[in-house]
Amino acid sequence: MVGTAIARSLSKYKLNVALVEKEAEVEFGTSKANSGVIHAGFHDQAGTFKAKLCVAGNTNV
Repeated sequence: MVGTAIARSLSKYKLNVALVEKEAEVEFGTSKANSGVIHAGFHDQAGTFKAKLCVAGNTNV
């Protein structure tokens, strides 16, 4: 998941970006073990660093 977000961000700068997956399927490693959920941050207290990261990350995905 992180690799795809980075590749997408870099592609905005008109760079040639290639994303190579080690496994047979995408998100087969840690992302799959984490149930593939992107956490929205609604449980986090507003204004905390974690809440800010959730909001910033949401706009990047």
